[in-house]
Amino acid sequence: MVDHHTVPIVMLVVVLAVVALAFAVSWRRGASAESVGWQRPGGEARGMLAAAGALPVAAFVALTCGLLAPQAAVADDLPSCLRRVAEQAPRDVLLAVRPGDEELLARLVYAEARSTGFADDPRVARGIAWGAMNRVRLAEVSASARRRYGSGVAGVIFQPQQFNPAVSRRSPFAADFLCPQDAAAWRLAVAAAGMALRGHGNPLLDTAWERRHGLSLVVNFYYPQSAQARGPLAPWEGSAGLSFIGEPKSVDLPPAARVRFYRLERPPADLDPAARRPSPPAAGGR
Repeated sequence: MVDHHTVPIVMLVVVLAVVALAFAVSWRRGASAESVGWQRPGGEARGMLAAAGALPVAAFVALTCGLLAPQAAVADDLPSCLRRVAEQAPRDVLLAVRPGDEELLARLVYAEARSTGFADDPRVARGIAWGAMNRVRLAEVSASARRRYGSGVAGVIFQPQQFNPAVSRRSPFAADFLCPQDAAAWRLAVAAAGMALRGHGNPLLDTAWERRHGLSLVVNFYYPQSAQARGPLAPWEGSAGLSFIGEPKSVDLPPAARVRFYRLERPPADLDPAARRPSPPAAGGR
């Protein structure tokens, strides 16, 4: 699928480069002709005028190409822009092109971060990525968690009634999920997704149980300042089974005014006895 972000810029750069090349060739031919027929009446003057006219134009075109090239490179960072047909669900559009886990998670982080109102905050992107991956990893070792959150990155992201940009036909942020257009925010989303997928340094892994098992129970989060928020507190605030973690202790996470995180009060009862353990520290590490 052709990405509409890059085609116009790339075509313009190519056209300008061809024009610059044509002027350069024309100037060289003019210079050669002058060296052969300099004795012709007015030949030297015409050659000098042609060169004087060609050089500024070629320099201008080359400068324009130089200025546009970085913009084309930035646009190339964006993923393919996907479009829905009629009432097609975002899930169906994405699964038809089968993106990898990192791109899929980055798309979710990008769209969810946009919905918070703080898409330019890298802490917001990281918090969303870690929260989603906490569900993925808990589902790997618990059948009840798999039923509740889905299985694997795609299963978690497309679990019904969870992440609106990925599952709702009416979400105002579904377009961001399908067609990211802010290159800076996209780079934040990609970095956050890659970090969470690698799984090292999870800032939401905080309790003794979590550290012992290498699994975080922080699986719910709410955006108080989102245009879709029903109020400053999540609808499940104070309900049994989930507890608000308070202001995050890690500087890698956003303040609660931007994202409120919630932890399961108890791990799943059917947790696999062979549940993952934290990896041993590298030699020389702390």
